[in-house]
Amino acid sequence: MSNFDFGFYFALFRRRLPTFLTVLILAGAALFVAISLWPVSYRASARILVESPQIPTDLAKSTVPTGAAEQFQIIQEDVLSRESLLALADRFKLYASRPRMSETDIVTDMESRFAIDPIPVGTGSGATATVFQISFKADRPGTAATVVNELVAMILKKDVELRTERARETVTFFNAETARLNASLRLIEEQILSFKNENFSALPDSIDFRRNQQTTQQGRLLVLAQEEAGLNRRRLSLQSRPLSLMTNPVTPDEQTLASLRQLLVQQSAAFSNDSPTLVALRGRIDALEKSLMAPAAATTSGEADANGAAGDTGADDDTAIQSSEMFDIRERLEEIADERAQLEKSLATLTASIEATPGIETALNSLQRNRQNLQAQYDVTVSRLAEASTGQQIELLLKGERLSLIESAVPPQRPQGPGQRLLILGGGLAALGIALATLVVPEFFNRRIRRPAELVSRLQITPYITVPYIERRAAGYSWLPRLIKRVGTKLGLGARRGPAPVPAPAFSASRKTTASR
Repeated sequence: MSNFDFGFYFALFRRRLPTFLTVLILAGAALFVAISLWPVSYRASARILVESPQIPTDLAKSTVPTGAAEQFQIIQEDVLSRESLLALADRFKLYASRPRMSETDIVTDMESRFAIDPIPVGTGSGATATVFQISFKADRPGTAATVVNELVAMILKKDVELRTERARETVTFFNAETARLNASLRLIEEQILSFKNENFSALPDSIDFRRNQQTTQQGRLLVLAQEEAGLNRRRLSLQSRPLSLMTNPVTPDEQTLASLRQLLVQQSAAFSNDSPTLVALRGRIDALEKSLMAPAAATTSGEADANGAAGDTGADDDTAIQSSEMFDIRERLEEIADERAQLEKSLATLTASIEATPGIETALNSLQRNRQNLQAQYDVTVSRLAEASTGQQIELLLKGERLSLIESAVPPQRPQGPGQRLLILGGGLAALGIALATLVVPEFFNRRIRRPAELVSRLQITPYITVPYIERRAAGYSWLPRLIKRVGTKLGLGARRGPAPVPAPAFSASRKTTASR
């Protein structure tokens, strides 16, 4: 700054003052006209709150999986789609003055006018609530407020529709799933019932009973075999015994009774008292005892007469008794053969059913396992259906997490951006800067020598004296033509008519020395 020549630049500024004033006036006027013609825009805004559920979620919760904030983002993409923006622009005639504007330009301009910003709001408990501010810019205050309120109404309506629709679809799904599982349960229960009816004799539930029956019948066969062997021995004994007179003969019933009593004693050691075999033996013994007790009295009264006539008819009675006993033995053997056949048939059926039980048990277990799985699914589905119904009621009553309007848009009183006075002041400062730039910028590109200091610094010459350039002015030559000419020259609008004036030559010490020589 020590080499800065204030006097030179001040003289230069005074000489170019007309140019400075001309540029200042022209730039100021242009900026003032631009500010006056610049369209005024108004921005209206509304606020939507993400409201928490009114019912505690640990008691009853909604079935809508998305939260209100995420739901708002989904709705935002929907309401700000191309079709929605074109519908809004057409409904409010926002571009009626520009009919040639394409739909793509309309959508782009509408997107630039809308603004949706999340605003976190702190609470006393340390938690934060989310508020979305929705704003729109228009050339009229009423239009901006109307468009914002319409968009807010669309967002709130879309939020309610989406949440209630999702809750309804959830209930519908679980209703259908419950009906499907119920039908499957009925079908598999019918299959189990039909399978049990078809394999009633071989079900695993009666395997123990059938095994006890098998053991009992096998024991009964053993008893019959023993009885049959005894009868055969008795028959052989009768066939080989010679006829003889017997004063007290033993009847076949008495022999059979004795054999049954002996067999009862043997079977009591192998079976319990309530065994069917022992019960049958006791029944036969009781029947034989009753049949033998009836003719006992008649035998006692006629004993004397019988003794008298025994000598004459003894041989005939012995033959008759032997024949009767043989007949009883044959009859009993036939009964034993019939009973054995029935027992063997029953044993074969029992054996077949017992052998088939494992396979039937496996198939039945598979059916029952499928039924248990279906029953578990059905129980879970019914429980979820109840939860879905509760969630649907929460959404229908608007008790869950949702979006609510806390501040609607009103027509703004002031246009968007700085005021008119501030714009005019800024325009004046900008015009002043432009005017100063027209003076300063050319100095950076001017390489002519105009001062002795420049002569010394550029040519390394020390002048003794310099003669300034004196411009002659013609008589009556007005300042206005000169000003216009100078401005045109500075702005490059005209060319100089003659060579630029050259300052008076400076005499240096070196040139003087050469002249003297």
